[in-house]
Amino acid sequence: MRFEKIQAVAFDAVGTLIEPWPPVAQAYRMAAAEQGVDLPDDIIRQRFGKAFSHDETSGGHRTNEALERVRWRRIVGECLPELTKSQADTAFDRLWNHFADSANWRLFEDAAHVVTRLSNEGLVLCVASNFDSRLRQVWAGLTAPEFPLKSLVISSEVGARKPGMEFYEAVLSGLGHSASSTLFVGDDLVNDFRVPLELGFEAVLIDRRGRYGESRGVSKLTDLLTMFDRAL
Repeated sequence: MRFEKIQAVAFDAVGTLIEPWPPVAQAYRMAAAEQGVDLPDDIIRQRFGKAFSHDETSGGHRTNEALERVRWRRIVGECLPELTKSQADTAFDRLWNHFADSANWRLFEDAAHVVTRLSNEGLVLCVASNFDSRLRQVWAGLTAPEFPLKSLVISSEVGARKPGMEFYEAVLSGLGHSASSTLFVGDDLVNDFRVPLELGFEAVLIDRRGRYGESRGVSKLTDLLTMFDRAL
């Protein structure tokens, strides 16, 4: 990997720079409990993982704000099948608003330091996320106005989700750099690592939970700084 040629960095959002807090399963459990249904976190966690993974691989790349609402309503229904349709609609509305609130998200401890350091080195930075317009509200609540990011590239606004080609083209357009001079950083093996490499980006896989093995990723964002330091 040739870090000496990198002029821009695109960071994935969820799982890379930010995470939901409390965790997703807890938020879903609370939404179900409000409808009189008690479910353990581990069951919800398993259902969410299955529903999200299935949607990622079968839902296609095209998206917009309306389609994102439909997608998440479907995922809520698959995670909480014990609820009636009316109850699930109410739970969905609660969860949609819950995850629009920056109070229910947090930056990873290493995020601000790494982003600031790379910006100070003269790199152009952006967030590149499969999300919807709620991310702008969340991001504004989590970061100071001077947080050094050139743009937020959000799939619902682009009209395509990772791993759709249009998404990565929008990233490069927002950064103003070519793929060969751009580093893609994220926690998804396909969307943030394999596909960017195929498209000519450099890429680093963030593997905070050790899902992929040490040879395939790094466990923390600060490892990026070590990589850049070695290239200087």
